[in-house]
Amino acid sequence: MQFAVNVFVDLTERKELELRRDEFISMASHELKTPVTSLKGFTQVLYRRFKKRGEEEPLNFLARMDGQLNKLTKLINDLLDLSKLQTGKLTVQEEAFNLADVVRDIVDTLQATSQTHQLVLEETTHVEVFGDKDRIEQVLINLLTNAMKYSPQANRVIIRVSTEHEQAIVSVQDFGIGIAEAHQQKIFERFYQVTDPMEKTFPGLGIGLFISNEIIKQHHGQMWVVSSKGDGATFKFTLPLYKG
Repeated sequence: MQFAVNVFVDLTERKELELRRDEFISMASHELKTPVTSLKGFTQVLYRRFKKRGEEEPLNFLARMDGQLNKLTKLINDLLDLSKLQTGKLTVQEEAFNLADVVRDIVDTLQATSQTHQLVLEETTHVEVFGDKDRIEQVLINLLTNAMKYSPQANRVIIRVSTEHEQAIVSVQDFGIGIAEAHQQKIFERFYQVTDPMEKTFPGLGIGLFISNEIIKQHHGQMWVVSSKGDGATFKFTLPLYKG
């Protein structure tokens, strides 16, 4: 009896701690968004002024600052999305769109900023799906940036768009460190990070894949990974085809 009481108290305390953590994440991310937006605006104003004067050195520093602010903005947006997911407030605005066009646009955008990897759109099919275009773009950006991040010794990422059994399938293949089978289900959990004392660690909060997976679930699709340690990873997700 005492054991059952102790377990109940422990679970209650754990839930209370998780609730406080979620409340803190929500509050902190909202409070950070305004000053970061202001800093980004000031940085862009300074960039235009120095560019007009033709001063190259401060432009390089401001470009680096803007890049770091973009990373911080993405982190804040991820935390806000995480908070919305925890409270059931993450919504999708559905419309019909060509998935292949969206993939191509994201690939072109990220390719323009990548100095290390060639993003190869190897297969593409005209695919009409029904969903939130912005959220699917968010998933694609997360998968592609992860693919480049976790394959520092490689120089390409392969993207494919196809259809099968009335579903659209998008795959993102890298040639990096790979993921051991023991971690392949857990990486879609909130805050989960793969740690290996024998491998280089990569900074992150472990929420990007969790958010991406939840977005795909809201679209009645699935996300999974095919990988083995040291042999790269291929992330795939499905979306139902539009039947309008």
